[in-house]
Amino acid sequence: MHVREQLKQGRILTDGAMGTYFETKYPGEEQMAEACNISAPDKIKQIHLEYLQSGAQLIRTNTFAANTMFFEDIDMVKKLIQAGYQIAEEAVAESGGTAFIAADIGPIYDPQFLGKEEVLKEYYTICDTFLDCGAEIFVLETQSEFTYVEEVTKYLKQKKDVFVIVQFSVDKNGYTRTGLGMERIIEKAAAMDTIDAYGFNCGIGAAHLSRLLSNLVFPNDKFVTALPNAGYPVELRGKIIYGDNQDYFVEMMEQIADLGIEILGGCCGTTPQYIKGLKQAVKPHAYVKKKIGTNASEEGGRKLLPIEAKLKKKEKLYIVELDPPFDTNITKVMQGAETIKEAGADLITLADSPMARTRMDAGKLAAKVQRETGIPVMPHICCRDKNVIAMRSGMLGDYVNDLRYFLVVTGDPVGRDDKGVVTPVFDFNSIRFMEYLTGMNQDVFAKEPVVYAGALNYHGVNKDAICKRVQLKMEKGCSMFLTQPVYSKEDMERIAYIKEKTGAKIMCGIMPLVSYKNAMFMANEMPGIRIPEDIIGRYQPEMTREEAEETGIALAVEIADQMKEIADGYYFMTPFNRAGMIAEIIKKVKRF
Repeated sequence: MHVREQLKQGRILTDGAMGTYFETKYPGEEQMAEACNISAPDKIKQIHLEYLQSGAQLIRTNTFAANTMFFEDIDMVKKLIQAGYQIAEEAVAESGGTAFIAADIGPIYDPQFLGKEEVLKEYYTICDTFLDCGAEIFVLETQSEFTYVEEVTKYLKQKKDVFVIVQFSVDKNGYTRTGLGMERIIEKAAAMDTIDAYGFNCGIGAAHLSRLLSNLVFPNDKFVTALPNAGYPVELRGKIIYGDNQDYFVEMMEQIADLGIEILGGCCGTTPQYIKGLKQAVKPHAYVKKKIGTNASEEGGRKLLPIEAKLKKKEKLYIVELDPPFDTNITKVMQGAETIKEAGADLITLADSPMARTRMDAGKLAAKVQRETGIPVMPHICCRDKNVIAMRSGMLGDYVNDLRYFLVVTGDPVGRDDKGVVTPVFDFNSIRFMEYLTGMNQDVFAKEPVVYAGALNYHGVNKDAICKRVQLKMEKGCSMFLTQPVYSKEDMERIAYIKEKTGAKIMCGIMPLVSYKNAMFMANEMPGIRIPEDIIGRYQPEMTREEAEETGIALAVEIADQMKEIADGYYFMTPFNRAGMIAEIIKKVKRF
């Protein structure tokens, strides 16, 4: 019988955890469970048999971590998959031959930023290996986003009419590690033709999952799964320990079954005894109908934020960057903000530890500047220094302090002298965090989504590669781009090319040079910034400060004038806190 036909007749019970149960059952085994597909196949088969004997109607192959994140190369991964599928087949045959086998695929992350194509290539190889083994059911487990799910499920369906289950891991508040909420997961997965069943596993206990599911409605009657953990673990002497709460787990799963969930089972911490108890409590009786409708948080239409409205009207924006201090003295920042506001700037932006050197937290300072001056402030969000938890926490804090604009950057690498002392994090790069913000905008910020910009490093060798990256950021919700300082005609032409190819909204960077020494430094020690000789020639070593500032202002205005046809706005970088110079430039540029 096909799994679809079985589900029409009654719900299906799956197995429980493999990894945590393996560690409990074989405490002396040094290898991880997946490696034992080859080195100790009888141990894996025994676990499958115990789940089957406890009432599991569907077992997952022992291949969750069978990928190159955990094993040396793709050839070894293929061998582990082949062995794992064969072990599952043998276990089902020995138990009577009526259970379903699902090809289990865990998430493959990209901590080295190899690129989506490389990760997809590995997913496709894993899928092909399972298909060669005869797999007809696939489970993509513990997912946190749809980035690879869409392509992988489409690939499977093009290859064969397999039954595809996709399960997401959420926390007790209903969000994945990338900030995707349950409502959005349900809405999108239910609409995808390449997914036959979707649901949730790992990361959350049965009680919290029951509560979250009870507050939701489903867009259609597509099959839904629920495979929560056995509560929440504690660490004891270096080991992760789950409590023995079988009766409570089963009671909560009964509540989940009563919501109309068709596929039930367990994840981390659950054992064959949990599945046995679940079978005794939840009979394959006629389903309770799922609640079908529209979730209350899905609201159409919203008022544009002022900066969004200006972009839509094609009005030029005037954005000014101020530098947070290295200490607690914010006098110059506050005075600069007032000066910039009076000059008619639309937005102030604050850098977040540029060059990997510690400055005051941009988000916290932004909240104070905005509150006390009234001008909108856009802090930079740097992906280098904080993990997923801290990044999300920071965004929530910034949001309640009424910050709505952000510039997302990957961040400069930690300096050579600091390596070994300062540890970079990079749970995200800029594109990944933009995707994360898309999820937050759809969930926690749905009533008033935030607006985020990106950096445009226009000076790379391959212009088309730069365009591709710009387009990718735009696909992730990036509304505009801020460039490095522009001085040369060559760079202006390059920006024009990028704009024409992508349609991006570009704020062209302008940083006035304040002295001969400053001009020479920028020309010779700042990679990627080209300053023509004729510009440097307008400065002399013996110039007074006033003369040099006048020259800098005049040059900045000339450059802005030359870019007025390609610029959607200007991004003024304030040299040495000289906000007065920027104010003069803005006043003159606004007369164009």
